[in-house]
Amino acid sequence: MKTKNRYICLRLKDLWLFAVIIAMTSCSSASKLYNKGKYDQAVSKAVAKLRSSPNHAESQRTLTQAYPMAIDMALRDINNALQGNNVTKYDVVINRYEQMNRLAREIYACPKAVELVPAPREFHAELQQTKEIAAQHYYNLGVKALNERNVQQARMAHQYFIQANNYVNGYRDVIAKIDEALFAAILHVVVESPPMPDRYQVSADFFFSNLITEMNKTNERAYARFYTPDEAQNAGINMPDHYILLDFIDFTVGNVRESKNTQEVKRDSVPITVEIGGRQTIAYTTAKANLTTFRRELISAGKLRVRVMEAANERVIEQRTFDGSYTWVSVWGSFTGDDRALSAAQKRLTNQEAALPPPNQDLFIEFTKPIYSQVVTYIRNVYRKFQ
Repeated sequence: MKTKNRYICLRLKDLWLFAVIIAMTSCSSASKLYNKGKYDQAVSKAVAKLRSSPNHAESQRTLTQAYPMAIDMALRDINNALQGNNVTKYDVVINRYEQMNRLAREIYACPKAVELVPAPREFHAELQQTKEIAAQHYYNLGVKALNERNVQQARMAHQYFIQANNYVNGYRDVIAKIDEALFAAILHVVVESPPMPDRYQVSADFFFSNLITEMNKTNERAYARFYTPDEAQNAGINMPDHYILLDFIDFTVGNVRESKNTQEVKRDSVPITVEIGGRQTIAYTTAKANLTTFRRELISAGKLRVRVMEAANERVIEQRTFDGSYTWVSVWGSFTGDDRALSAAQKRLTNQEAALPPPNQDLFIEFTKPIYSQVVTYIRNVYRKFQ
């Protein structure tokens, strides 16, 4: 018992020591951040500690030392940014104003911190004014880039207009400018549907329509948009950047393959009633049957060739072929002999009849499903190169 109590005491002592170490580490982290020159982080850490331990001396000292330093550093960064010519200088200014406002909110949310820093500085008016200036700055950059009339500059313009709208939502006509720049920035790609026999046209159209939708969804963050020929005409795109040509270069639908297999099945120890000496009794025998299994397969498969072509000179820049297949299966059976020889699954099989096969249109759709997913991935990877 003494040994057990001593072990418990030692364990409690270890846990207490561990808690002290953790507390010391937590308390000293604010001062460590201060010593590393990370003044804003030191303020946040000290305030967080003062919320739970208002009388913690080290956190009080760190807060009073770090807060003025954090403000001075932020104002210095703002001044340096405004004196420079960096395109992103207003981003720096806005970030620093938001940083100082955040510190003020944290201090106001802690009574002890407010005692130590009674009037933390806030820069709401300056922040709003800078956002207005930044919106104009990025709007002007966007207009200038868009006027260059080339794809790369249009993509820059698109980002500039988005940034302007982020700072002042709906600034001037920025929403229309975002759309205009995007239209100039993207590659307009017309996708030609694969030519098909009339009996498969409905399924081919279904495949093609879903493919276009998924390609646009998958590439919605890329600078590429995919159109059917009719959609391109309605959008006024007389000369697209690329064509994508789809051709089923080889396909078969509903090839029949049938097989038949007969086997003897047995089951031992099947109980039967027999009469011996005028008395009925239970005996055991072996039940036998011949089970015939029929299997009918409808095999559909094909190859789709995808070619990405420059519209201006009809040069093929990417090409690949994709395979797909689908096998529809119907299984049924029959037997002769003693049905007690059959398992439950075998009995169910013998009660089934040959299923009616699906229409060829449905078989076509099924074998194109694996092709569909491969093509979507392929197109996504191709147009990553053009971002």
